[in-house]
Amino acid sequence: MITPVSSVATGGLSAPSAAGSSSGMSFSDYLGHALDEVNQTVDRADQLAVQYASGGSVSTADLMIAETQASLAVDLLSQTATRVQQAYQTLMNMQI
Repeated sequence: MITPVSSVATGGLSAPSAAGSSSGMSFSDYLGHALDEVNQTVDRADQLAVQYASGGSVSTADLMIAETQASLAVDLLSQTATRVQQAYQTLMNMQI
C-alpha cells in the first residue's frame, strides 16, 4: 500500500528520451501522463480520507502518507508550472 519514494519523486515515470528517438513519448504526452499521475495520487488520498472519516479500515499512518504524497505531488506540479512559465518568458524576451 506504500509507494516507494523513488517512484513518487518521479511520478512513476522514466525520464523522457531524446527528441530524435522514435520509441520515446513526446514532451506533451509525458506532461499529460504526469498530470494524470498527480490526479490519481490526489484522488487516492481523497478516497482514503473519506474511508477514514466514515470509520473504514484505514490506518492513520496510511492516511497521513497518502495525504503527504498528494501534497508533495501538487507542490511539485505547481513549481514545475512556474519554472516552465519562467523559461517561456525568458525565451520570449530574448533578442534575435
